[in-house]
Amino acid sequence: MIDLKILRRVVLIGIAFELALVIGGTYYPRSRPGLLFVCMLVAAVAGMLYGRDLARGFGAAMLGGTLAGAACGLTAVTAAHFAGISPEVYIPYGVLVTMLTGAVGGFLARWMHVCAPTSCAS
Repeated sequence: MIDLKILRRVVLIGIAFELALVIGGTYYPRSRPGLLFVCMLVAAVAGMLYGRDLARGFGAAMLGGTLAGAACGLTAVTAAHFAGISPEVYIPYGVLVTMLTGAVGGFLARWMHVCAPTSCAS
């Protein structure tokens, strides 16, 4: 049900962006208030990339998006903890939020594919 080739590619892209985000937040403290929003955005885009590449329906796209979002979130929150940006109590919450946004991203990718402007126009 999960395409590991697509998932691996999407997770590597998401992890690279999350690590760049944490490094930027470490060296530019004024950007820290927006880190959670951008972290969620990266997880949602990772879910959208997975759902767009996979053509197997909503459930599979959401599951892959959830896994991609969880991997991105775990990387970001753990790196932020080791960089001293956030305490370790945020790890479960950060991963849960990014899992949710990854699933939404996978759903939206499939929805945009199924309901293209030419097929859903009234």
